[in-house]
Amino acid sequence: MRLFAIAALALIAASSAPWVLGDIGLSQGGHVVKFGVPRAAAIAAVSAVSGKPIKAHSIPDCGQGEPMSRVEFRNGLGMEFLRGKFSGWTLDGNGDRSFKTSKGVGIGATLATLKKAYPSVTVDDGSLGVMFTVENGPSGFLDNTKPTAHVTSLYSGETCMIS
Repeated sequence: MRLFAIAALALIAASSAPWVLGDIGLSQGGHVVKFGVPRAAAIAAVSAVSGKPIKAHSIPDCGQGEPMSRVEFRNGLGMEFLRGKFSGWTLDGNGDRSFKTSKGVGIGATLATLKKAYPSVTVDDGSLGVMFTVENGPSGFLDNTKPTAHVTSLYSGETCMIS
């Protein structure tokens, strides 16, 4: 736990840099909060940069038969937890537009930009809306299926679409 506290303090020093949304967790200023980190340590590290969560709740209908939990921050970033460990992140459509994947994709990016950054992206107009997925990369939602469509939200890891 002491190591995570030191990491959280290091994040405070680097708080002017935006979050990088990764397929293994979140990074900011060279520090990484990986999936699998205990809940309290993960929240402390992200809170050091993003402020305290504005909402916390459980999600009983997800998590492979176990409830998940979620915290949300003012900047649109959400963290999800399964079995007490950080399991996934989300960025909603009102999220900070400076938060991007390591390949530069964020809220508002076009489908054409997404395809250039992630050539293996797949798009599906399903029951939850127009979703995209990238193997070993981010997933999210688009506002339509045209090349000019825009990314409206992003997520990675184990997350729940029902909250």
